[in-house]
Amino acid sequence: MVALKTFNNLSAERQEQVLLVCLREFSLHDYETASLSAILTQLGLAKGSFYRYFESKKSLYIYLVDYCIQARVIHDEGLVDKQTNDFFDLMAQHFGAKMSFDKKYPLHSAFLYNVLQEKRNDELGDIKQYSKERVLGVIRLMVADWVKRGQLRNDVDIDTIAFMVLQTQLSIFDYIAIRYRVDFGSNIKEKGILYDLPETELLSISKQFVTVLKNGIATS
Repeated sequence: MVALKTFNNLSAERQEQVLLVCLREFSLHDYETASLSAILTQLGLAKGSFYRYFESKKSLYIYLVDYCIQARVIHDEGLVDKQTNDFFDLMAQHFGAKMSFDKKYPLHSAFLYNVLQEKRNDELGDIKQYSKERVLGVIRLMVADWVKRGQLRNDVDIDTIAFMVLQTQLSIFDYIAIRYRVDFGSNIKEKGILYDLPETELLSISKQFVTVLKNGIATS
């Protein structure tokens, strides 16, 4: 989904204002209960003006998914060392960058978290699967490159490896929720953030997950 020409012709500052208001509404509510009227009121827009920006609520939502994923990719590129010769070190760097992104762009992260909680519905379809497929596309390219370099197994399907990398990242946040009794949904509503935990502890946890993915759990 793409924004309509009228939205793209807005100043960068106004575009950001519109997107942040939309992200806040979709972070605090699921898709069905999120209110376009509330968004329009905050932005001082008439309903007709909104439909000159986006064709529908669905097109806005999918645009936000793509927008936030792209923002995450750009953010990561500025923090990871592309010259590293170790895939698993790079993976740990990406997990660290994810935590940095969560703190720097709390609304983006809260929205993406909510996307993964959405149930399939007739209007959106399976948005959870859509968002995962978008992220998997990015990871798949990285995995394919490291298979060519000879650091990852070439007897395992690239899609399988990419899926394992994604699931490891998602599992870290499930683990955080259990270990620290973090209620991400409540945090979003009450504090506007996913979590507020020591970065050193989070990085230590992510490195342990990467180690397990690399070496397994059997003794050598």
